Amino acid sequence: MATPVSFANNILPLFTTGDINCMKGKGVNLSSYAYMSTPANAQNVLDHLNGTTPPKMPPSGPWSAANIALFQSWIAGGYQP
Repeated sequence: MATPVSFANNILPLFTTGDINCMKGKGVNLSSYAYMSTPANAQNVLDHLNGTTPPKMPPSGPWSAANIALFQSWIAGGYQP
């Protein structure tokens, strides 16, 4: 059985300190599990990560398709902490 994708182990490390600080100033708390596990917030971040909603984020540069798929797996897996 595969280990579920977790916020602390798999998602949070994908964001740089610069990403976290920049987005916190815009009301998006990338480092907060409580914020990120809210479905609407997670979907909003995903929409910016994959470029569906501009501007594309994170500020440090676009994520690879593999990282975006990991984020999608985290959502699909029920927002594991």
